[in-house]
Amino acid sequence: MLKFDITLLVQIVEALALAYVLNIILIKPVMSFLDERKRQFKGLEREIEDFLSQVEAGIRNYQEAIAAARQEGLQKREALKEEARRIEKEELAKVLKELEQQKREWESAFKVEFGKLRESVLSQREVFAELMVEKLLGRKV
Repeated sequence: MLKFDITLLVQIVEALALAYVLNIILIKPVMSFLDERKRQFKGLEREIEDFLSQVEAGIRNYQEAIAAARQEGLQKREALKEEARRIEKEELAKVLKELEQQKREWESAFKVEFGKLRESVLSQREVFAELMVEKLLGRKV
């Protein structure tokens, strides 16, 4: 059974005094330390988020720059191909012109030579006719 005398009141006062002293000495410093630590972690989280967003922006810029460089490279490559095709056509036209000139020269030379050979053959046609008759008949005429 409980006795309600002065010792109970003293025990309650002692418990309250001990709670007050422990609150000032132990609980408040620990809680303030935990609060400070929470603030530091939140600050670090914000810094990390800022760094991540900067990194993502940097990666995006890098990828855009790479895409732009590729596009520019493709355009330059196409321009060079067009230039090469134009030069090829010019060179081909030159070569064809030279070949045509050479063909005309050979043709005229061939006609001259053919004319000479024809003259030569025509001048010897009687000899050839006699040879043919000799071959056909098997005797000399």
